[in-house]
Amino acid sequence: MPDEILSPEELEALLATVEETGRGKRRREKRVLEYDFVRPNKLSGEQLRSLQRLHEAIAQNLTMALSTYLRINLEVNIVSLGELTFEVFRNSLPNPTVINVLSLAPLPERALATMDMKLAFSLIDRMLGGPGKPLEKMRALTTIEQSLLDNIIRRFLERVAEGWGELVAFTPVVEAREMDPQFVQVIPSSEMVLVATFSVSAPGELEPGELCFCVPFISIDAVMQKLGNRFRFAAMKREMSEGQRRYLDRTVRASALPVRVVFGSATLTLAQVMQLRAGDIVVLDQRVGESVQGFIGDKLRFFGSHGRIGRHTGVRVERIVPPGSDPHLPSKE
Repeated sequence: MPDEILSPEELEALLATVEETGRGKRRREKRVLEYDFVRPNKLSGEQLRSLQRLHEAIAQNLTMALSTYLRINLEVNIVSLGELTFEVFRNSLPNPTVINVLSLAPLPERALATMDMKLAFSLIDRMLGGPGKPLEKMRALTTIEQSLLDNIIRRFLERVAEGWGELVAFTPVVEAREMDPQFVQVIPSSEMVLVATFSVSAPGELEPGELCFCVPFISIDAVMQKLGNRFRFAAMKREMSEGQRRYLDRTVRASALPVRVVFGSATLTLAQVMQLRAGDIVVLDQRVGESVQGFIGDKLRFFGSHGRIGRHTGVRVERIVPPGSDPHLPSKE
């Protein structure tokens, strides 16, 4: 019918409307994001960055702890931090692997601490006085080797618990040990876990290797809300950690300083010194009952009285000179 025929102007308007509607649909489609309801991401970008900083601090403390224990200059770094299913993590572990099944009281679920075998045998060789070389052919650990390795695992877990202490306090305890990953069934295969992987290296001293800490998200879900701006700024504090304080305390306590006590002095001519014989008496300028001076290094630090205990001559400290004060007394030999 003639009335149903569109004019050229109406046809152009209709096509423009259809084209605009299509562009609108395409714009709306660009805003659609994929979401896996079976394996959803547990962490936001900000939470992941906060956890990264937390584990960097753990790596720093572990560097000091292991360097002191093994007496070598090694370095520990966090190389990866991510979320995946326990099945994927378990399948990524070679056979054999040093696997420690952990309880994290008061957290409800089990966790894992793993170490690759090359690093394990390298550490054992180092602890037994060797050059830190691994075996050419991997095998299971003996009871003695496992006992030696437990010292490293214990220090690792202490630093992990210390680092996580700002978020949640737990006490890691090794409940079981395995070598074959397929025998580890303490976490459901589909459960999402957080895996932190640390690299351990000491060129010329150890075979480089990796340590892993694996914890299920169900154990830490309740504290994830703490991973925000408040935790980020708290982590930026320049205060020493407990591990750093203990390390400095051990270093200071092991430092040696000379301690000497001056009973008095005397001035003699060179001729008098040359004429000294056994049994001669040299009169000092120190009076009987006057306090003797005690020096630590070259600093006057205390006054005391001398006496005997059995065959030993000693000094009883009677007054401390506070650091930074000036007693205005000359140093006497």
